[in-house]
Amino acid sequence: MNEDSCFWWELLAWYSNNGRHHFPWRNTKDPYRILLTEFLLQQTHVRKVEEVYEQILFKYPDLNELARANIEIVEEIIAPIGLRYRAQRLINTAGIISTQHNGKVPNDYKELIKLPGVGDYIANAVLCYAYDHPVVPIDTNVIRLFTRYFGYTSNNPRPRMDKELASKIRAHFEVMKSTREANLAVLDFAGAVCTARNPEHLLCPLSRHCKYFNS
Repeated sequence: MNEDSCFWWELLAWYSNNGRHHFPWRNTKDPYRILLTEFLLQQTHVRKVEEVYEQILFKYPDLNELARANIEIVEEIIAPIGLRYRAQRLINTAGIISTQHNGKVPNDYKELIKLPGVGDYIANAVLCYAYDHPVVPIDTNVIRLFTRYFGYTSNNPRPRMDKELASKIRAHFEVMKSTREANLAVLDFAGAVCTARNPEHLLCPLSRHCKYFNS
């Protein structure tokens, strides 16, 4: 078994038993719900997002209704998780999609990144989780797991901006039939085991071949 096969086999085995499958956005491919989720998850702990997500969907069940939302009401819903400016970005983005894309979230990277508040990560997340494109949304969690396990380094003070590192990471996903499940497994594992501080080495099923652990 080569290095990639070993990594994915062990990671996906862990994910099948320990993944955060209960989150409501994990059980949908509705582009509006995926886009909303990614806006809410920005710089916010995943556990805090679920209630806000449900409240917004209850109040604005489709994107066209969110486009007509009252900014103060959306700010009030978002307030418990902070970064209230996301309310205006959400409404603006919904408005553009409603008027310029017939109410349908774009299925195209170049169109997605034109939207207010949508950068590389959210664009790729929407394409991956809603439209099953074979793309890899790369954030600090993804970078941490791959740099530790495979021993990669970056000279860029902001590794998320390191295109060479991103290319190396994405290459590992090429053996996967679906990047959707692979991405979710990486995120859950990085959040529960390969944490930024005090990683759970003794519980880690990947430690046997992990460069970080074995160094």
